[in-house]
Amino acid sequence: MLGKIIFHSLFVLIISFTPAFSLGEIREELFLKIGIRPVKTASEAPNFSLKDLNGEKFDLKRLKGKVVFLNFWATWCRPCKEEMPSIEALYQQFKEKDFVFLTISVDYEGRESVKKFIEKKRYSFPVLLDPKCEILDLYRVKGIPATIVIDKNMKMIGRAIGPRSWNSQDVVSLVLLLISAK
Repeated sequence: MLGKIIFHSLFVLIISFTPAFSLGEIREELFLKIGIRPVKTASEAPNFSLKDLNGEKFDLKRLKGKVVFLNFWATWCRPCKEEMPSIEALYQQFKEKDFVFLTISVDYEGRESVKKFIEKKRYSFPVLLDPKCEILDLYRVKGIPATIVIDKNMKMIGRAIGPRSWNSQDVVSLVLLLISAK
């Protein structure tokens, strides 16, 4: 694991000092490889307040200065469940860095069913609850799983619809690149 982090850190450093490519071009290339659609004009990520699995209120604006992958999912969604092990792996790899993989459950069945699912699978990434799909609508998400990429300045820069392998080398490189950006 340490070897992977060192490799990816060196990758970002080398790319950062390579004059042939801008960081934006590298980001776009990684987005393409991962299947993330870049947002043409980055706009402010709408703030919201939701409760987590413990009933604690959470505001998105608390994460300013961090890269955020905002993932919408549900316990009944098979593709959502397929990508969760990779979300957990990426979360574990970067949980001490300026990166948050924040998940939002749109399950209408309530907190207990979501909490039971998360505990059974032993996931530790943050889970917020949006049973009325208000935040899903606020972000104009039409299908799940869906992930919105938000930069350190709280600008939405990419969208992914459908499952991904979130702990792939390309995603790790992207996260490192976004963390290193100003």
